[in-house]
Amino acid sequence: MVIENLNKISAGLNQRCIRDNKRRIAVLILIPVLISGLLNDRVQAQSSDEYQVKAAFLFKFASFVDWPANAFGDGSGPLIIGVIGDARSTSAIDSALGGKTPNGRRLLTKTFPNLKSITACHILFISASAKDNPRQILAAAGPGALTVGESDHFTQIGGMINFTIVDSRVRFEINQGAAERAGLRISSQLLKLARPVRN
Repeated sequence: MVIENLNKISAGLNQRCIRDNKRRIAVLILIPVLISGLLNDRVQAQSSDEYQVKAAFLFKFASFVDWPANAFGDGSGPLIIGVIGDARSTSAIDSALGGKTPNGRRLLTKTFPNLKSITACHILFISASAKDNPRQILAAAGPGALTVGESDHFTQIGGMINFTIVDSRVRFEINQGAAERAGLRISSQLLKLARPVRN
């Protein structure tokens, strides 16, 4: 009788141990999944914050760059900022710029999914995620567009302003020669804030 009771207790303990081990295994499996999800959310949040900062810079660029008088048609036309790249970067910039009026001029944002869809704009932001060749995109931007990128060597291939990350902060460099060749005049105040163009 005593042996039977001991066997029952032992069997019960074994089953409990098996259940506990299954729970532990489930938790161990879920922890990396949860951590991965949290990190992914954090990366997306950081990316979204980064593009909001870049959108604020784009607005400042619109305020500190002078275009030729004929760039706005009859003079009262909107300032158009085009964005080419993935949905996350384009939507973050579009939402951050909505309703703003640089120098009292209405601001209009356009999203271009690919090279062939690019139409006339005053500022063209080329996300690093853009699949097309940046040189082809620069050519498609046409004369008079302030080209802004975020890729290595962007200013070296003819881009005018390039975003860089320095000490986890968004900075930018300016290729003044490229802007002048397009008939754009960049304010000295903006030039003072820019980092030297890397060779």
